Amino acid sequence: MEAYIDISQWWPKTEDGSLLSVYAVHRQFEGSPNEVTRHTLTVARDGRLKKADIDNLVKLARICSVLSGELVTVNDIVKIQEDS
Repeated sequence: MEAYIDISQWWPKTEDGSLLSVYAVHRQFEGSPNEVTRHTLTVARDGRLKKADIDNLVKLARICSVLSGELVTVNDIVKIQEDS
Protein backbone atom coordinates (compact mmCIF):
# COMPACT_ATOMS: atom_id res chain seq x y z
CA MET A 1 0.00 0.00 0.00
CA GLU A 2 1.10 3.55 -0.68
CA ALA A 3 -0.55 6.58 0.93
CA TYR A 4 0.09 10.18 -0.07
CA ILE A 5 -1.45 13.64 -0.13
CA ASP A 6 -2.68 15.03 -3.44
CA ILE A 7 -4.39 18.43 -3.65
CA SER A 8 -4.06 18.82 -7.43
CA GLN A 9 -7.79 18.62 -8.12
CA TRP A 10 -8.40 21.75 -6.03
CA TRP A 11 -5.42 23.72 -7.31
CA PRO A 12 -6.54 26.97 -8.98
CA LYS A 13 -5.85 27.78 -12.60
CA THR A 14 -5.14 31.05 -14.34
CA GLU A 15 -7.32 32.53 -17.06
CA ASP A 16 -5.30 30.71 -19.73
CA GLY A 17 -5.84 27.35 -17.99
CA SER A 18 -2.34 26.92 -16.57
CA LEU A 19 -1.81 26.18 -12.90
CA LEU A 20 -1.55 29.18 -10.60
CA SER A 21 1.95 29.47 -9.17
CA VAL A 22 2.81 28.06 -5.77
CA TYR A 23 4.10 31.51 -4.88
CA ALA A 24 0.68 33.09 -5.58
CA VAL A 25 -1.18 30.50 -3.52
CA HIS A 26 1.35 30.76 -0.70
CA ARG A 27 0.97 34.56 -0.65
CA GLN A 28 -2.81 34.16 -0.33
CA PHE A 29 -2.40 32.23 2.94
CA GLU A 30 0.79 33.82 4.26
CA GLY A 31 0.32 35.04 7.82
CA SER A 32 -2.99 33.18 8.21
CA PRO A 33 -3.65 30.25 10.55
CA ASN A 34 -3.54 27.99 7.45
CA GLU A 35 -0.05 28.98 6.29
CA VAL A 36 2.19 26.11 5.16
CA THR A 37 5.55 26.26 3.42
CA ARG A 38 5.87 26.62 -0.34
CA HIS A 39 7.64 23.26 -0.35
CA THR A 40 4.65 21.58 1.32
CA LEU A 41 2.29 23.20 -1.20
CA THR A 42 4.44 22.13 -4.14
CA VAL A 43 4.80 18.52 -3.05
CA ALA A 44 1.09 18.22 -2.14
CA ARG A 45 0.04 19.82 -5.44
CA ASP A 46 2.17 17.29 -7.30
CA GLY A 47 0.72 14.36 -5.31
CA ARG A 48 4.07 13.45 -3.79
CA LEU A 49 3.56 14.36 -0.11
CA LYS A 50 4.10 11.17 1.86
CA LYS A 51 5.05 12.54 5.29
CA ALA A 52 3.44 15.48 7.06
CA ASP A 53 2.44 16.78 10.45
CA ILE A 54 -1.24 16.34 11.22
CA ASP A 55 -1.50 20.12 11.56
CA ASN A 56 -0.32 20.52 7.97
CA LEU A 57 -2.85 17.98 6.72
CA VAL A 58 -5.66 19.97 8.32
CA LYS A 59 -4.24 23.22 6.91
CA LEU A 60 -3.99 21.74 3.41
CA ALA A 61 -7.60 20.57 3.57
CA ARG A 62 -8.68 24.03 4.71
CA ILE A 63 -6.66 25.67 1.94
CA CYS A 64 -8.38 23.41 -0.60
CA SER A 65 -11.74 24.37 0.88
CA VAL A 66 -10.99 28.08 0.44
CA LEU A 67 -9.61 27.60 -3.07
CA SER A 68 -12.56 25.51 -4.25
CA GLY A 69 -15.40 27.07 -2.29
CA GLU A 70 -16.47 23.63 -1.09
CA LEU A 71 -15.77 21.62 2.04
CA VAL A 72 -12.62 19.53 1.60
CA THR A 73 -11.61 17.20 4.43
CA VAL A 74 -8.37 15.45 5.28
CA ASN A 75 -9.97 12.23 4.03
CA ASP A 76 -10.47 13.87 0.63
CA ILE A 77 -6.81 14.78 0.19
CA VAL A 78 -5.38 11.44 1.39
CA LYS A 79 -5.00 9.03 -1.53
CA ILE A 80 -4.40 5.33 -0.96
CA GLN A 81 -3.01 3.11 -3.67
CA GLU A 82 -3.32 -0.57 -2.86
CA ASP A 83 -0.72 -3.07 -4.01
CA SER A 84 -1.99 -5.37 -6.72
